[in-house]
Amino acid sequence: MSTIRFLRTFLAVAHNGSFVGASERMALTQAAVGLQMRALENELKTVLFERSGRGVVLSETGRALIPHAERLIADYDQMRSGLNNDGDIVGTVTVGCIVSAMGLLSRTVVQLKPRYPKLHVRLMLQESSNLARSVKSGSLDAAIFVEDSLEELQGMLWTPLYKEPLGVVASSEVANKGSDIRALLRENPFLRFDRRTVSGIRIEQTLRKLGQVPQDFLELSSVTAIVALVRQNVGVTIVPLQRGADWANDGALCVLPLPGRPVTRQIGILEQPHRERVTAVIRRQLAAILAGKEHVAADDSQKLSDLRADRTAR
Repeated sequence: MSTIRFLRTFLAVAHNGSFVGASERMALTQAAVGLQMRALENELKTVLFERSGRGVVLSETGRALIPHAERLIADYDQMRSGLNNDGDIVGTVTVGCIVSAMGLLSRTVVQLKPRYPKLHVRLMLQESSNLARSVKSGSLDAAIFVEDSLEELQGMLWTPLYKEPLGVVASSEVANKGSDIRALLRENPFLRFDRRTVSGIRIEQTLRKLGQVPQDFLELSSVTAIVALVRQNVGVTIVPLQRGADWANDGALCVLPLPGRPVTRQIGILEQPHRERVTAVIRRQLAAILAGKEHVAADDSQKLSDLRADRTAR
């Protein structure tokens, strides 16, 4: 149905604020996005966008269309699922992810493929701060990211997966297991994680609790890039200790826990409610891997589904 396809593209344009961004989301050319939007405007006999040299802005009618488009797409997807009488999981889903969790998600998809050959999963890297909005807009069917505020999760399905503690990471040339953390932070250049992010804010709060005003040297949005610089003894840092990174066993690094109560960030998966039938198989396999199982049996589905203790569809 071309109208449903056009509405999906419309939501991608509305979320990204440009035809270029929507073309990347929908795997279309920019010209194809423009043609679809003109066709949709002709079909609805209205103007949806106010075009300018800097991009596109939704008209008043365009803004009003968003909730209607979301409901129509949800109803259509539910109808298609109901017609799938053989109970198989079919179709294409798009799942966004932060960099640190992409390895886990990729492994999950590889393990699912033999059991669900008709399921096609598109993976997209995105900054954590954008992922909740992408799921809400329909640009993504699900996403794995760092929990920010519960307000962003309203109406969606949120499942906590695992936590990552903050820790101090320094070069083994300047630190050892007995090093004084405050002295390390005071005497070495500080490599800071992006203060615009949830993790960056918590790092800043931690520094204040420690009574430290570090010698800021660089501020980056990539934990991996920061740790690579620490390995070269460019400076020290406080970052989330990423699951699977194994920095503690890296001879060039010294990883130290923060004093007092652990400070953590919560990683979870957010799903569109109307796509849960499909995205749930991804969530259950993620939970299985994190629980130390490589595969989840059919009779374990409900048990693993119950791990979604913090479901926020209200």
